[in-house]
Amino acid sequence: MNIITGMALIIGIMVFALTVLRDIGTSMIFNFDAFMIVIGGTTIAMFIGFPVQRLRYAFYDIMATFTEQRSREEVIRDILDIARMYRRTDVRSIENRMNAVDDHFLRMGVSLLINNHSNGEIRSTMEREMMLKVINSNFSQNVIKTIARLTPSFGLAGTVISLIKMFRHLDSIESIAPMMAVALMSTFYGVIIANLFMMPLNAKVRERAILSEASMHLTIEGIMLIKKMEHPLRIEEKLGGYQVIDESAQGLPQMVPASLMSNVS
Repeated sequence: MNIITGMALIIGIMVFALTVLRDIGTSMIFNFDAFMIVIGGTTIAMFIGFPVQRLRYAFYDIMATFTEQRSREEVIRDILDIARMYRRTDVRSIENRMNAVDDHFLRMGVSLLINNHSNGEIRSTMEREMMLKVINSNFSQNVIKTIARLTPSFGLAGTVISLIKMFRHLDSIESIAPMMAVALMSTFYGVIIANLFMMPLNAKVRERAILSEASMHLTIEGIMLIKKMEHPLRIEEKLGGYQVIDESAQGLPQMVPASLMSNVS
């Protein structure tokens, strides 16, 4: 995150917080009962709807979006280094090079390569692994979107519950005020959690999944070119022209294969 982006984010947070807190106060905004209605109900629903392992994977995918992703140039550079070593049949150097690369998919492809698997076996194995990663990412997006749908619903449920309690205490103004706060703030929490946190997080996971799939396509093509003993300059030429998107038109940097264009639009 550069300085301009950081400043814009800070200004946005300050403007939003000042607008929300003005004439209300923190004591009214932070209502524990309303918060527990939304969070507790959503938590119960998520454990009913998804296995614990799926929720854990979704959490890992969310955290991964806040880490730096390998760029297209880095992937191509690693592939070219491997191609040069492979043409010299320098297996030891390839293994040492792979130990320094934090890319499980590329390491798997290189392992298949140096173990002398056939072209068909390498491609089918890597495409199967890519498909599993894409499926898991789609499952994680489903978890996040489910949370985004549930929180406003439980916020509305909290409002209804509080209104029911109010009707039982209409004779006392002092008891109605706290219940009205819970009624209003539960809906507020549901809307804020869904639209300020869950939906943007889902967008980050989806974008990372698209770029990750594009990178895996690039890796597969690179490994197959190495297997065919293509010259590194020829590999660089082929991979360098791998479906580059016009950034101004699409809003996404790097490259995406043609098969993914429907997901971007």
